[in-house]
Amino acid sequence: MISHPITSADGATTVVEVYGDSGPHVVFLPGLGVPIAYYAPFLDDWASRGFTIFALELRGMPQSSTTDVRAEDFGYAHVLDVDLPAVVAQSPLEKPFVLAGHSLGGQLSMLYAGRDHGDVSAVVTIASGSSHPSTLPTLAGRSVRRTQVAIIGVTSRLLGYHPGDRLRFGGRQPRRMIGDWAHEARTGTYRLAGSSRDDESALSGIRVPVLMVTLEGDRLISPAAAAHLANRATGVTVETRHVLHTEAIDHFRWARKHPRIVADAVSAWLTL
Repeated sequence: MISHPITSADGATTVVEVYGDSGPHVVFLPGLGVPIAYYAPFLDDWASRGFTIFALELRGMPQSSTTDVRAEDFGYAHVLDVDLPAVVAQSPLEKPFVLAGHSLGGQLSMLYAGRDHGDVSAVVTIASGSSHPSTLPTLAGRSVRRTQVAIIGVTSRLLGYHPGDRLRFGGRQPRRMIGDWAHEARTGTYRLAGSSRDDESALSGIRVPVLMVTLEGDRLISPAAAAHLANRATGVTVETRHVLHTEAIDHFRWARKHPRIVADAVSAWLTL
């Protein structure tokens, strides 16, 4: 693995970790509150199949200069408008590239592709989808989700940041980042803080192939949650793969416990 420093237009610094040195180039975005080092077993396995993976450490994570989530507010738009363009410009990345992500990273991948930069050849999401209550199968589940989203929203507004380390969701996040997440969770649509773009409508402008991988036993993102997001990309047929295993595959721990079966699904689709 090789690490490349990245400096965004606003002065924030981070790194991309590069796995592999041959084959198609992929940019990988992690989930909310997850450092890129957590994905090392999966990224190693994926790269060994003939891919070069550029994994971006998001703001607020250990290798980023942005660490004070109370004083340094940022959200989805920072990743899309500032950080990803810096990765494209400053890393030895061949274009067009595959844009992939886990959970939040998959949502961001879809949003970036919807902005029609012309540098993305395909999108792959892993355990990504909508957090809207309508994706849950029971009335009780939908009620619990609405309550959870409301608590997260109120707490972040009162404290000025999201104490995910205490609430056991998403890690410590700035108010804008968790606000972007909560808006989609409440409404089932995107409206990014600090952005003048209509990102929800832009999803219908995706024209590159999209694969959405869901995991059997994932208690956070079900196939219905993935479909809720996929159905908003009306300009393309989104392909899906549901990964099965003899035991439930956790939303996060798959990257360390079951990296191979997820890499199997992703690599097989990309090499069709």
